[in-house]
Amino acid sequence: MQHIDIVRRYGIRGKGFSNPDNYIIKTVKAFHLLAATAWAGGALSMQALSFLRLSTDDAGAGAVIQASLHFVDTWVVMPGLAGCILTGLFYSFATAIGFFKFAWIGYKWLITCAAGFWGVLFWGPWGDAYILQLSGTGIDVVLRFVRAFILPESMWQGALQLLVILSMCLISVYRPLSFRHRQLQPLESKPPA
Repeated sequence: MQHIDIVRRYGIRGKGFSNPDNYIIKTVKAFHLLAATAWAGGALSMQALSFLRLSTDDAGAGAVIQASLHFVDTWVVMPGLAGCILTGLFYSFATAIGFFKFAWIGYKWLITCAAGFWGVLFWGPWGDAYILQLSGTGIDVVLRFVRAFILPESMWQGALQLLVILSMCLISVYRPLSFRHRQLQPLESKPPA
């Protein structure tokens, strides 16, 4: 019962301060880190494969790379994203962290839900079918932009995706309670002994 109470109070101060004796929080955190590693690592691997596909003129190699892209997306990125969602749901429902109580959690949910929605749309043939249906209406430009962001096909699109992945890492490390500007405190200097 003590462990359940510790889980419910976890994150009450907003920064997810460590509970060294709680094996539930540590186990969920380990699964969350594994899932985040799979999601981000898979996305970076897909960037590398996309650039490899762009650098070859061989149609056979392009087909193999395209199959590899779908494989990595299906068996690395999507399970990583699903793992992040499931562990995030645990944190949001079972602990004091909640969904949007703190800026860093809200940001992570926003990026995760957007990546989940758009990733699933372009994982299958649905996104490309919508682009074809909407071509000429002007809305297809938005879908093409989102598709290029999810499945980068240029260095700039890859850099933009990398910035979002980096922002997720940084926000997980710094965990700001709000996005209000804070002034840096000067370091105290100690006289040499």
